[in-house]
Amino acid sequence: MGNKVTTIIAEVEKARKEIAACAVLFLSLAVLCFAFSERVLLVLVRLLGRKLVSYSPEEGLIALGSLSLYCAFVLTLPVAGYLLWRRLILPRVPAWRWWGGLVIAVATALFACGALLGYFVILPAGIGFLVGFETRDVRALISAKKFISFCGTMLIALGLSFEAPLLAFFLAKLGWLKPAFFRNRWRHALLACTVLSAIITPTPDVYNMTLMAMPLLGLYFVSFLVVYVVALGRVASPVPKDDDGVER
Repeated sequence: MGNKVTTIIAEVEKARKEIAACAVLFLSLAVLCFAFSERVLLVLVRLLGRKLVSYSPEEGLIALGSLSLYCAFVLTLPVAGYLLWRRLILPRVPAWRWWGGLVIAVATALFACGALLGYFVILPAGIGFLVGFETRDVRALISAKKFISFCGTMLIALGLSFEAPLLAFFLAKLGWLKPAFFRNRWRHALLACTVLSAIITPTPDVYNMTLMAMPLLGLYFVSFLVVYVVALGRVASPVPKDDDGVER
C-alpha cells in the first residue's frame, strides 16, 4: 500500500507542470467566457421560456461567473485529456503513440453528443416537468444561480458519462475488461446507474433521476457491445503481447 501511495505522489509531482498549465488555461478561459456569458445564458433560458430572477444584488454576477466556470471547464477538457494521455498512457503503452489525436477527437465528439442529448431532450423534459406544477395562484420564480447550476451539472455529467464506451474500449484492449464482467453484473449496473443519477441530478425528484439514469444504463450496454467486439477481434486475430498483457 505504501509503495502505491508513493507511486501516485511521484506521478503527481512529475505532472505538476501540466497541472499548473491546465489551471492557468482554465482561469484564462473563465475570464474570456465571462465576456460571452450573457449570450450563453440566453441559449439556456430558451429551454425555460421565461425570465430568470435574482434574489440578491450580487446573484446576477455570481450566476454569470458560475456559468463562465462551467464553460471554461468544458473548454479545458480536451487539453487536460491530451496531457493525461501523454503523461499517463503513453509511457505505459508506447505502441499507442499515434492514437492521441484521434482519441481526443473521439472523446470530444462523445462529450458533445452527451451535452446535445441533454440540451435538446433531457433538460427540456426535466424543466417542463418541474415547471408544470404551477397553478393559477402559484407561479414559479426561477433563480438564475440555481438554474445555471441545474443546467451546467446535467450537461457536464451527461457529456462525461458518454466517455464510458471509449474508456471501455481501451480497458478491453489492455485486457482488463471482459464481456463476462458486463453479463454478470447488469443488475448491479442498474442499481449503480440509479444511485449515480440520484447523486448527479441537482433536483431530488424521481422524474429527473429517471431521465438521467436511462442514458447511463444505455451507455452500460453500449460499453458492453464495444468490449464484446474487441474480444471477438482478439479471438479472430490474436496479436503478440508484452509482459504486461498489452498489445504490441
